[in-house]
Amino acid sequence: MTNEEKMRMTIEEGRKSLINKEFPVGAIIFKGDEVISRAHSSGESALEFLPHAEMAALLEADKRHYLPPDRKKMQLFTTLEPCMMCLGAAMSFFIGEIFYALEAPIDGAAAFAVQFLKEERKEIPSYRLPVIHAGLLKAEGQYLLRDYIKLVPGGPLVEYSKTLISL
Repeated sequence: MTNEEKMRMTIEEGRKSLINKEFPVGAIIFKGDEVISRAHSSGESALEFLPHAEMAALLEADKRHYLPPDRKKMQLFTTLEPCMMCLGAAMSFFIGEIFYALEAPIDGAAAFAVQFLKEERKEIPSYRLPVIHAGLLKAEGQYLLRDYIKLVPGGPLVEYSKTLISL
């Protein structure tokens, strides 16, 4: 399976959020071509802010009790650049690679972490920043947000969605 095929699956996972008019983010963890876990955004309508798709997928994968050497071979695919919480969780999980479709300069942490570690030349004991790949199927990620805007034209994340689409 190609990385593009994996991201298309991830975008479809994010599309499931639209059923409940939730902000559409999907996340899937792969080990090779095997799906280890998957999740999509939920909680917005209940005013819960921590059940991010990436966090949910990581928590589900963690229940499978893989050892760090296997976790380092896994890939996290997500439709949106992970925030600080999700990136930290991915690092704590020992994920090997992260692929995302859309940059999130307002609250995304991947670019920040790469730049910080580069500038500060810091080594974080027992943490390693995963290899990060940005912009995979970016246009498809933008279409997902456009569908959200059509569905929830007055929702609280509409302006945020418009900003992400314009990047």
